[in-house]
Amino acid sequence: MEQVIELLANPNWSLIALGRHGNLFRRRITVNSAAEAPLNIDDIQIKSGYMAAITRISVENETSDYDRLRIGVVSANTFYPLEEDQNPNAITLYWTSADFYLGEGENLRLELTGTTAADRICVYIEGYTARVIS
Repeated sequence: MEQVIELLANPNWSLIALGRHGNLFRRRITVNSAAEAPLNIDDIQIKSGYMAAITRISVENETSDYDRLRIGVVSANTFYPLEEDQNPNAITLYWTSADFYLGEGENLRLELTGTTAADRICVYIEGYTARVIS
């Protein structure tokens, strides 16, 4: 599996004007899959001293239909699925219905079941990070 992450984080995008402190980001992860069951696509782990709010996740298999899409959080090496779609269609954008919150050391995971070799998967993630104040 080849995974490419494009970071569009910009420290100049700030939420201070919205009454929150943090940095907005947008990322696109592109994966050319191998025949895996399931195919796990992991986002970047939240670094120590920070938390993240993920406000939008969308995913599209540009190549073929597949069996199941689960989106959730990996914490302490355990996957906690938070949303699921059954029988997603190819060339159709699927997205989350709620915000996700991640603490330090956690990461976002998309679990796709039923993909085939050479499927092209695109994941789009938007949100913000903030320093944890103790």
